[in-house]
Amino acid sequence: MELLLEQKEVSYIKAKKLLGMSIISLLISSIELFDTSMMFALPLFFLCFQCGYEEVVGYFIGLFLSYLIFQSSYYILIISLGLFFLLELCIKIKSIHLSYIPYMICIISAIYYYFTQEIYIAILLTFLTFFNIQVISLLPPLIIHGNHILTHQRIRALNIVMFILIAALLPYSTLISFTLMRLYILIGIYYLGIDDVMPSLFYVSIIMLFSNLHYQSDVISLILPLFVFYMVETHNKLLITALYLCSHLILPFFIDFSFEYHGIMIISPVIVFMLLPLTDKKQKTVSSSFEETTLQNQLVKQVDSFTQLFHSMTSLFNETSLQSHSYEYVGYIYEDLCKDCSSHDNCFNQRYGPHRLVKLMNKGLKQSFNKDDEEFIENYCLEPELYIDLVKTYKKDYEKIQRIRIEYQSMKKELYKQFSLLSDVFSNFSHKLQIGQIEEKHIIEHLKGYHFDIEYLKKYYESGYTYYIEIGLYNTSKQEIHQELVPILEAYLNENLEVKTLREPMHHLGYTYTVLKHCSRYSIEYGVSQYSKDPLACGDSYSLFTMLSKQYFALSDGMGQGVKASEDSKLTLKILRQLISNGVSLKSAIQSVNALLKIKNRNDMFTTLDMIEVDLTNAKATFIKYGCCPTYILRNNEIIEIETKALPIGIVPTIELTVEKTRLIENDLLFMVTDGFNESFIELLEDSKMFFEEDHPQEIATFLMNRALESQIADDLSMIVLRVIKQR
Repeated sequence: MELLLEQKEVSYIKAKKLLGMSIISLLISSIELFDTSMMFALPLFFLCFQCGYEEVVGYFIGLFLSYLIFQSSYYILIISLGLFFLLELCIKIKSIHLSYIPYMICIISAIYYYFTQEIYIAILLTFLTFFNIQVISLLPPLIIHGNHILTHQRIRALNIVMFILIAALLPYSTLISFTLMRLYILIGIYYLGIDDVMPSLFYVSIIMLFSNLHYQSDVISLILPLFVFYMVETHNKLLITALYLCSHLILPFFIDFSFEYHGIMIISPVIVFMLLPLTDKKQKTVSSSFEETTLQNQLVKQVDSFTQLFHSMTSLFNETSLQSHSYEYVGYIYEDLCKDCSSHDNCFNQRYGPHRLVKLMNKGLKQSFNKDDEEFIENYCLEPELYIDLVKTYKKDYEKIQRIRIEYQSMKKELYKQFSLLSDVFSNFSHKLQIGQIEEKHIIEHLKGYHFDIEYLKKYYESGYTYYIEIGLYNTSKQEIHQELVPILEAYLNENLEVKTLREPMHHLGYTYTVLKHCSRYSIEYGVSQYSKDPLACGDSYSLFTMLSKQYFALSDGMGQGVKASEDSKLTLKILRQLISNGVSLKSAIQSVNALLKIKNRNDMFTTLDMIEVDLTNAKATFIKYGCCPTYILRNNEIIEIETKALPIGIVPTIELTVEKTRLIENDLLFMVTDGFNESFIELLEDSKMFFEEDHPQEIATFLMNRALESQIADDLSMIVLRVIKQR
């Protein structure tokens, strides 16, 4: 995008456009049909008038050089100047519309043709002028934006211009002109195919025959061999060359064939075509829609593969049934007690199932023996005391294993939930990648709903959340852009947009080019202050980060003090930040952190979480609080307390997302503190609030921390102070 280019590069682009348009104007104005080139020059003027002053200046330079070099008619220069001033006057008094300009040009040219040509020639030239205007009016977006929006229609219009420019050499060298046309045709067939080349060639051939019937044989020799490419479609250089050469074998049957003249005309472009370092056709696909980026498609496939992987891993944890393994312990009791007993056959090998003594072993592992059970064991077991002692001993082991298995199953359930979450995240990310281009299409559809004639729209990201929207549109004035288009887009995107243009449009008609830059409505100043009881590490941690249009401020107080508490609180905020930064919702991110903390140390690790999410587009704040102190908002010397009741994270398996939402206003001061301040902080804030009017949040945080340290402190202290700033 031109707005992001350096000034030197911008100047180079402008100079290149000026020089290019001068050359095009020079060549086109030298082509005469019925002793005039107005049917080519005025459509070119219409194109330049839509593109900008550089193109208009280049156009007039070309006309002036044509008058000096080729002695072209000065009437075209005079009529073009008159038309330019007439259009500028109409624009000033706001009495013209873009769609009227082609008709105005045709009327002016028809009057000129009427006085200089016969009536039927005047009608023909007027028709050609109008047709050329329609063709060339497809090219303004191509000239302004480069090759971003090549469509089949624009390619054919561009081919017509190129063929006409080559035909400008006909009066000076028929051989060179038709040789260059053949070379251009070979390159066009290689890149575009015969369907995009032949219509343009037919039209220009008619123009050449109108200009001079002596070109009839050359035109036939140019067009007739090309029909073979309708039968064989290819983009291979060798095959194109072979077909091209073979197709010319039919020419001696239709024209007076000269081996010297036509041989040079046919062989020369083939040699040049084969020597040209043309890029692979696959890299130059042209379509009516924007090209899809291969890199994005590859990324979509990779994300989809991760999604399938996490689906597979999820299935491994989606088994929650608990199986009893008490019969394993019955076997252990058998080995210790019954294996060498003389009565073991009577107990274990009965015809109708195990003896009751065996069944009581299983019962004793799962429950306690009652009085009847113990009496039965006394009466029927040869070693009743050892029986009961062994069952009690193995019961303890069995219960421990059962608790481990239950906890293991609980962990499996938690991991199942987390892998399911990750699978959903990757699936959503894949979907967002696939519809990445639709974001621009949605904007286009929205603007078209308001009847804006959008021809081109592209979004460019300069950084994570700084982006530009480049728009090309017809029939829209500068005033309409400021008063209508920008407010409509701001309401639709819920974001501020600033008009940034590389250059002012030369008029309020035609193809208008504008660039809009996104800028947030609000920003947040912040300051942080901490005090640690442990000289090695502070048990409190904080994190500040931005995700798209939202800014996050978080405090976490680990259990206890010192290194262990510091590691726990840092881990909490690190995981939370990574999840949110990768597009996970607040609710899912907090659930994931809670589950992972619970699994990590088996309920021996928990931390508080105090987080504020601020949307910079509208200053809406979301407060998330788990086991933490209230947040205080100082607004117009009044203190607003934000508090929620919730346990710290990492204690219970599942927690509910508890949030408070409010809209902040300009100059609001927010205070986030850990529980080391206790309930005395609000008193400290009340006593000090009159000093905070102009101070930076860092100065306020340092001041309050110093005041707090005047008292005896029993815990770590951490504070984040925020101030809401509205962008001007």
